[in-house]
Amino acid sequence: MEEEKIIRMLSKTDKTLLSAIENEDMFSSELELKYALERAAVINSARKLFSLGLAKIDNITVNKLRLTSLGQKYLKEGLPEYKVFEFLRRNNVVEYKQLFSSVPIEKDELNASIGVLKKMLAINVEGGKITVNPDKFAKVEAQNGILQTVEKEQDVNYESVADLIRRGIIEEVSEIREKVSITQFGIKILKNGEFTVEYIDKLSPNNIKNWEELKFREYSEKPEILDSLSGNLNVKTKFISLIKDAMVSMGFSEMHSNYVESTFWNFDVMMFRQDHPDRDIQDTIYLNGGKATIPAKLLKEVKEVYEHGFFSSKYNESIGYRRTFDKFKSDSLIMRGHTTATTFRYIYEFISKNKDKPAKFFSVDKGFRNETMDNTHLLELYQIEGVVYDDNLTVSDLVGYIKQFYRKIGIENIRLKPTYNPYTEPSLEIQAFSPKLKRWLEVGNSGVFRPETLKPFGITKNIVAWGFGMERMLNLKLGMADIRYLYGAYTDLDLLRQIESAKAFGEF
Repeated sequence: MEEEKIIRMLSKTDKTLLSAIENEDMFSSELELKYALERAAVINSARKLFSLGLAKIDNITVNKLRLTSLGQKYLKEGLPEYKVFEFLRRNNVVEYKQLFSSVPIEKDELNASIGVLKKMLAINVEGGKITVNPDKFAKVEAQNGILQTVEKEQDVNYESVADLIRRGIIEEVSEIREKVSITQFGIKILKNGEFTVEYIDKLSPNNIKNWEELKFREYSEKPEILDSLSGNLNVKTKFISLIKDAMVSMGFSEMHSNYVESTFWNFDVMMFRQDHPDRDIQDTIYLNGGKATIPAKLLKEVKEVYEHGFFSSKYNESIGYRRTFDKFKSDSLIMRGHTTATTFRYIYEFISKNKDKPAKFFSVDKGFRNETMDNTHLLELYQIEGVVYDDNLTVSDLVGYIKQFYRKIGIENIRLKPTYNPYTEPSLEIQAFSPKLKRWLEVGNSGVFRPETLKPFGITKNIVAWGFGMERMLNLKLGMADIRYLYGAYTDLDLLRQIESAKAFGEF
């Protein structure tokens, strides 16, 4: 393709980026900040320059720090040691026992705070009394400043955050960033006299009237690259078809439901405590306006079990949470956090109304998380949900279903380990080994539903269920290290074409 034709295809953003990387390689994030551009615009432009041979894109692994959900909480409220120090500074000398009744934080946080302040020489504990050293206020206050520095992704000394990492307030994560650099052909295009010509790429009433005097950006009717390519299904689509075929072959029927869900079906019915951190806005996407309609009788039953538990000769006694259940929180609308909400809808609509019939359901559908994207986390992800209702089901049955499923999709190197879920007991985490990441990766969670979750539905038989992360499993199949390669602007189409998806998934 001649140089002038390529230049006429470049937008203003394309030219800006190409000029920016002429003398220095730059990360996409640096280009965003320097030129006040949207992230999508920068990534799309970089992809275009790459496809035209004007730029190279290298994936660089960068280790960074970020706040955990606990860190986000302390960013807003202040670290517990800061609260304790402020109280002591106002009161100077305080009895140890008095501190526990005066500072509004949890007991374990209070104990940790006293240890931190003693280590900083900000307090002295002797004879059951605590005295404060006011000169250390700046040092204590600086800890809060560290949280703000990490939140803004500014440089911070590792030694100053080591203790905050140990306490689960800050975490280390690996992030793959795209660094864009110019090619020799890109330099040649920059030096072409046509490069500085302004081409119109947006129509207005004025330039429509005077179109004969203007130069318009060129759009190719048919990109030359398509001449050598034929259409094909995306690998994600093929993988989902493979999963559905595997589940149907195991006797499962497919479930369907909506992306928008209520906190009742997403949390309450599964016996998530109403102060559980997963309900925080740091993890769950809440929607403004509108309320969900909840079955009144079921809501009443869930409230009763939550507050008081129940007695059964089969399960002995469940004491519940012995806390007040606020039913006015149950109708809030959210983007569904997991497809287990769908499972409980089907337990209500089908299983509880046909208790004498065995049932097996599955779904491959989306969940939404308010998370920071990295090489193993997405904001929007597919979850493979499975649920079995039958007589005398045990953990052995659950393990059998899991192993059979993974064999069918060709992932053999898996292991299961005990874990905790609010709604299953016993619970098993499923892990698979990633050769690219060189570590065991969580790919799913499973368990036997707790009697407390089934009592409101009048169900006494066991139900086993699981949820698998589809994208993590697909990454294992493709031998890829970054989950984001499968989506949007991060997707390298050439890489996906090289995978020979028809061979990889069509003949499984």
